[in-house]
Amino acid sequence: MTDPSIEDLAARIDELEDRVDKLEADNEQLENTVDAQAQTIASQRDQLSQYKSRTDDLEAQLDAATDHRKHLQQRLYAVESEGPPADESTTRRSPLQQLIRLPSKALSNLTANQERARFIAKDIKEYATNVPAGFALDSGTIRTVLHAKEGRTPHTQTVSRVMDFLDDLGKAGVKIVKRRGTKRVIFSEHVVSELAETSPKSSGGSAITDVVMGWR
Repeated sequence: MTDPSIEDLAARIDELEDRVDKLEADNEQLENTVDAQAQTIASQRDQLSQYKSRTDDLEAQLDAATDHRKHLQQRLYAVESEGPPADESTTRRSPLQQLIRLPSKALSNLTANQERARFIAKDIKEYATNVPAGFALDSGTIRTVLHAKEGRTPHTQTVSRVMDFLDDLGKAGVKIVKRRGTKRVIFSEHVVSELAETSPKSSGGSAITDVVMGWR
């Protein structure tokens, strides 16, 4: 067997160099493909995040629209209902008191958040904490009460809407404040006293109260 000539060795070296060049080119193309795919994935993640944000906004708008529709239904029901004229004691009641005293046939017209606000207002003295300004009910306690009532943790938007209803319907005697990053609904002692007198005696809130007090 004869040794390869210099020409043969040179040819083989050229061939190997060509293969190396091709492998490097393939590797560069592969890296470019990986980079492009990574950019595509990042872009899709951004789009997914935007879609999720839009979905959350739409859900919030839907909740608000549902509440508004139910509120209009309530007003229509009140206009169409044929009942005895309200006496003086009824006309003096705050909207929150009137919400508590709604007859059972009218409860179906309440939105879910209005019903939650009514549930809390009926036993406000059991859930709220006595403070110099009256009684305070923070967002964490409302979340705990609703969790105990419904068996699931309510969304932050739900808690906020319930607090807004308590504030709006309580009129001058109720206000929302924010202290140390926590929202609280402040009820005057007069309002709490009125709500306690207005609430049906068999509110059924004692079991929920026990759970709430146990979780504090």
